[in-house]
Amino acid sequence: MHAEPRLPMEKAQFFKWSERQTRRLELANGRPILPEEHSRAHSAICTKIVFQLASMLDTRRYSVIGGRFALETGPRSIRLPDVMVEPYIADNAISASDALLHRRGALALDDACRLSREARQYKGLAALGSYVVCAQDEARVWLWTRSNGWPDAPEVLEGPDAAVAVPVLGITLPLADIYRNVTVRDE
Repeated sequence: MHAEPRLPMEKAQFFKWSERQTRRLELANGRPILPEEHSRAHSAICTKIVFQLASMLDTRRYSVIGGRFALETGPRSIRLPDVMVEPYIADNAISASDALLHRRGALALDDACRLSREARQYKGLAALGSYVVCAQDEARVWLWTRSNGWPDAPEVLEGPDAAVAVPVLGITLPLADIYRNVTVRDE
């Protein structure tokens, strides 16, 4: 077991300390936190979204990243979105610090356990155009889209006939595709 870190921590200290931990951690206002555990439905939803995004977007312009890469959401906060789209930059042009810490996300996607906790931090990112949160137990999505600023409340999309429009990327993700073959709660 590793000694508890001195709190609050700066980002560089957090990355160094977290390398010795057995689980991926986030940093919230200088304090390490454990992200929520994920279900099979959660993994299936994320995989479908990554596949859809990768097939819809021009890979010369955008990178689709799954696997919870670090995204800087504030001066002392690092979050691990489940899926992120960012402008493409060749691997040899990415600095060592950016290899772990992303700052350029155009779209970030998380699960519903993060709904209230992180929306405000994500909305503070200058480059982010949309923040999407997906329920794991029903076909429901909360969507924040920047348009002359961020809305106070998300748009709530429900049911298989709904679709997530992402204007910054010029795409639409149908909920029927996101939730296909995922066990959801009966209506």
